[in-house]
Amino acid sequence: MKRMLINAIDSEESRIAVVEDGVLQELHVEIANREAYLGNIYKGRVVNIEPSIGAAFVNFGGRSNGFLHVSDVLPAYGGDEFSLEDIIEGRARVSGEEGPDAVRSVLTDDDGDSDDDVDFDDADDPSDEGASDEDASEQDPDQAEPAADREEADADKPSPTRKKRSRRGGRKPVASEATVADGPAASADGPAASADGPAASADGPAASADGPAASADGPADEKAEDKEGSGGGGEDPVFFMAAGRGSTKDTDGETASVERVKRGGGGRDRQNDKSHRRASSREFMPRMPIDQMLKKGQEVVVQVTKEGIGAKGPTLTTYVSLPGRCLVLMPSLPKCGVSRKIASDKERRRLKKIVRALDETGHGGLGFIVRTAGVLKTKDELERDRDYLKKIWELVAQRLRVTRAPALLYQESDLVLKAMRDLFAPDIEEVVADSKDVFLRIKDFTEKLMPRMAERIKRHESTTPVFHAFGIEVEVQTLYQPRVELKSGVSIVVDQTEALVAIDVNSGKFKPGTNLEETAYLTNIEAVPEITRQLRLRDLGGVIIIDFIDMSLEKHKRTVERKLVECMKGDKARIKIGRISPFGMMELTRQRVGPGLKRTVFNTCTHCDGAGMSRTAQSKALSVMRDVRAILHLKGFSVLQVFVAPPVNDFLVNSKRRTILDLEEDVGKSIIVRSEPSYPVDVVHYRFLTADGQEAKVVIPAGLGVKK
Repeated sequence: MKRMLINAIDSEESRIAVVEDGVLQELHVEIANREAYLGNIYKGRVVNIEPSIGAAFVNFGGRSNGFLHVSDVLPAYGGDEFSLEDIIEGRARVSGEEGPDAVRSVLTDDDGDSDDDVDFDDADDPSDEGASDEDASEQDPDQAEPAADREEADADKPSPTRKKRSRRGGRKPVASEATVADGPAASADGPAASADGPAASADGPAASADGPAASADGPADEKAEDKEGSGGGGEDPVFFMAAGRGSTKDTDGETASVERVKRGGGGRDRQNDKSHRRASSREFMPRMPIDQMLKKGQEVVVQVTKEGIGAKGPTLTTYVSLPGRCLVLMPSLPKCGVSRKIASDKERRRLKKIVRALDETGHGGLGFIVRTAGVLKTKDELERDRDYLKKIWELVAQRLRVTRAPALLYQESDLVLKAMRDLFAPDIEEVVADSKDVFLRIKDFTEKLMPRMAERIKRHESTTPVFHAFGIEVEVQTLYQPRVELKSGVSIVVDQTEALVAIDVNSGKFKPGTNLEETAYLTNIEAVPEITRQLRLRDLGGVIIIDFIDMSLEKHKRTVERKLVECMKGDKARIKIGRISPFGMMELTRQRVGPGLKRTVFNTCTHCDGAGMSRTAQSKALSVMRDVRAILHLKGFSVLQVFVAPPVNDFLVNSKRRTILDLEEDVGKSIIVRSEPSYPVDVVHYRFLTADGQEAKVVIPAGLGVKK
């Protein structure tokens, strides 16, 4: 049984969990006093342009300026007569050769289908008769690595001696075109939205979220994460996962699918070669420099596609979108279409006809895409959603006309409504909320949008906390620990840094095999499902390195790779997976949108500055003694006061008393060591006094490396 549990009884923090058969599958946490920008639309002002990195920095009213890459700038901004009124009226369109991959891919389908003007993804349809093994892998999870299966006849040879596929073609691997799909994004929070308020928002029935720019491949999230991790050789395939590309499920479920991208062109049919050549030509198509598209002080309309992390500001895009329950309104699209994630051919054909009837882009209307929630919806329902989104866009446009940058134009809804839109699928049999106010809100929301599912909304009235009542509170708390222990005895250690996430697999008490190779293989297989689950629960993103236990047999490596791909298919994030290296390492990238669970509920430790370890008292005391020796040779003071943590003070007073007295005699100055209980071990403060006790102003040269 699958449930959604909403813990919102404390207004300061909301937690939403998805539990399947008693196992925690998803966890989302929102802190009330932590400002969130994801999905919001702003009127900003360009404050700096950096041609060397092809980006501009935009003041949109947040804590730090946003990062706007040139690939996320509408080409219309580079026009001589461009004005923000073009954005409002939908005149700032893109063609099939412009914009991020996510936008280009939906405009360049030319597979000969008569419905190409509304269907954006037939070129990637795995049902093509001439599809290669790579394309066929999208249909059958067990065939995610068909090439490996062909190798297993010789797979018992140790991997260092293997030289496979060395004579194949050396064509550079090109990832398939990005896909427009449904993911967390700007949303509508209610019909009562008004331009007179701080922003046009919506809290009502048509509210929905589809992704920072209504795209799992988000128009602003293409730069670093689109680089292939295949390494230098011509023989290593790369797995490529993108939410919504030829899903193996013919439902509206938010599943991810797998496509294998490989060096060499053997086996591809003419149609797929044409598609890849088209993608390759666009990849290297020259782009107008950022300083020719934007000017310092220029006003822009931007949407936040990725939250800032640490000192990095949020990522922005000018390809804004407004998601509804069934549609995603994208003013920059010159035509309308159907989401790739709708896999049923019969349903796609039905929706194409409806879209064709509702498409007003030829008469100055706004473009839109039917999302997976639009499956089985009638023309009237889709038209009602389109009209609602048009009204919301009018409120955004009205706000845009009367405000000065920086200004908030559209605000994302809170976690509860986002969860109801994005997570409340037909397979969830029950939604349990512990807050009466939240219960009434989601009950009303469901009755208006999904009346047949309204009876699934329940109120948790017991005094026992809802997470405790369903037995997942302990599991939630373990997510805050680096080590995860499995019932079998296997353990994994997750270490998150600024640049990447490292995951280490340990066999622990798990000794299933009869030899070292078999034990390593079975341990890795046992760890894979938990690794993928932890990635989702902790919302880990960026570059991820998994250190598996070393395996020498190639067939074992391929099986572990296929197992990881299969387990990743339930993840909505955009993912690329490489092969296991000779050192047992697997590299993958996972789409990073938010700060992640750890950064949401934790602050950096003031004692260790986030390092996880603090210096020993002895080591710090000896460092202080070296600093004191250097400082004593400065002029302008007679007394040096040293304020340190109590453990450091104890070591200096007890173990270095004679050394301090000798220093005082040598330089003719007094040294006073004092304990400061509030100081961490690694903190020290120096104070300079004259002979009569007055504070002296002494400048410590930077070359000494001493912090005052």
